[in-house]
Amino acid sequence: MKRIFLIPPKVQAIVSRNQGRVYKIALLILVFVTALYTKEYRGDYQGIIASHVGGVLYVLFGSLLFSVVFPRMKNYMTVLIAFGITCLLEFIQYFRFPFMLELTKIKVFAYLFGNNFNWHDFLYYIIGAALGFAVLILLTPRATMNK
Repeated sequence: MKRIFLIPPKVQAIVSRNQGRVYKIALLILVFVTALYTKEYRGDYQGIIASHVGGVLYVLFGSLLFSVVFPRMKNYMTVLIAFGITCLLEFIQYFRFPFMLELTKIKVFAYLFGNNFNWHDFLYYIIGAALGFAVLILLTPRATMNK
């Protein structure tokens, strides 16, 4: 096994045995916390960060989540599923269903599902999908990529 800079061989063995799931789960937690933080961020570029950066992170989170839950699924499929669900949630915001309006009065659900439709969000979802695909490619061990 080739040693990766600053990563002990035992950790590398665990990661390669688990098809990168260890890194994916660690990154999944980091992305989730960061995405939630974007909703509470106060400072420079507050509007962009609160409204749009979260969209990038949500698609990245979904891509990582589906790759952990369905480890045999192709990387592009996990990204497409995450992208599709995120877009679906955006369209649900457009229609303003009464049950969703009631649900998003609770802060946690407002963070998860959003409460305002914005066409520009789709651009950020595309960026998140591209980033998610790149991250999954980087975290997928080479031996499993050739299957």
